Amino acid sequence: MAFPDDSPDPPRDGAATVRNVRFVLQSDFASNSATHVHALANALCAAGCDCQVLIDGDVASAATLSAARYRIATYADALAGHAAAAFADGRPPDIVHAWTPRERVRRFCLALGCANGSRPPHLIVHLEDNEEQLLEASFKKKMRHLRALDRATLDAIVPPHLCDPHRYRDFLRAADGATVLIDRLEEFLPPDAPRCVFWPAADEALFHPRPANLSLRKQLGIQENDAVFVYTGNVHESNAREVRSLYLAVALLNRAGRPTKLVRAGSDWTTFLGEDTQWARDFTIALGPQPHHRVPELLALADVLVQPGRPDPFNDYRFPSKLPEFFAMGKPIILPASNVGLRVEHGRHAWVLPQADATSIADAAAHLLDDAPLRLQLAVGALEFADEHFSWKKNADTVLAFYRRLARSTQ
Repeated sequence: MAFPDDSPDPPRDGAATVRNVRFVLQSDFASNSATHVHALANALCAAGCDCQVLIDGDVASAATLSAARYRIATYADALAGHAAAAFADGRPPDIVHAWTPRERVRRFCLALGCANGSRPPHLIVHLEDNEEQLLEASFKKKMRHLRALDRATLDAIVPPHLCDPHRYRDFLRAADGATVLIDRLEEFLPPDAPRCVFWPAADEALFHPRPANLSLRKQLGIQENDAVFVYTGNVHESNAREVRSLYLAVALLNRAGRPTKLVRAGSDWTTFLGEDTQWARDFTIALGPQPHHRVPELLALADVLVQPGRPDPFNDYRFPSKLPEFFAMGKPIILPASNVGLRVEHGRHAWVLPQADATSIADAAAHLLDDAPLRLQLAVGALEFADEHFSWKKNADTVLAFYRRLARSTQ
């Protein structure tokens, strides 16, 4: 498979100017989507764009991220025409980049008038997940059953944070183009839709190799002979089973006489450990949601980082946001043969399992924990892979070139 094209496409004489870029997030900055938009918008600003991020939530939530070079405003600011949602040159946006086709974003973009065929702005829709699988997992129904429901019923039952099974496709057809985080997501685009593939990256100012903070380790109650796993992610219907497998793997290691702690940061949007959770509490240090700037210090505690999962309709169509951060920390990584696991070299960049379930994770972790030279080799390989493939500056070059191509096509 080809890697995303990160070659820049500089403007040519007479090329359309793309300066004002408006991103539309589905919530506030307390999400993985927000970290992507934050990094991309900052990189585009460094390339000379004036970027704006519209959110449906608390502007103060941006404080959990590094400094923003872009403007922040709310949906309400934009709909009311407030100065907070204006660009420096007083012009409208050249590009509106809708970050996912979910209902909250789609409805707002329609209300704002950026999907009615008018130009400018150019409307671009971003895909980061298999939205149909998320719908199926949420409703526990197949897409064919959901599509068979009438529009009134769908309007009543589909929440704003998910896609409408029909309207998201209409939204993609109305758009001028699309961006996707991984090439498999192109399957959901109209055949003739212009598209751009780019991989997420990590904030280089935050995510880099660093020694474990021994004071933090002690503060968290981690003993000297404990092996440490760190998982910094939310749990929802689609990944509940695989995250549970990580907890089970740690339980298996402890049962085998290898003291192991799981440091967990993130929110649980579904129950996944069963009615009696004591078996998990015994070895879990649950921190809840953490500011993004604290995540690197937590990851630095890990002996091994694990992305649980298996090849399936959820994992094959996504690019876990944690993985660029895992690689950038220079840690040995265990992951399944899906998404990034299909692109790395097993034994060099990461330890790839046919499926990263509880038993497989426990066996692989035990193997790595007993082999210090192999851990070092994987740590070095992880950094090599990160240096070659994860860069927000390269992403900004790629995305800006895509914007300009769209603008030229309508001159």
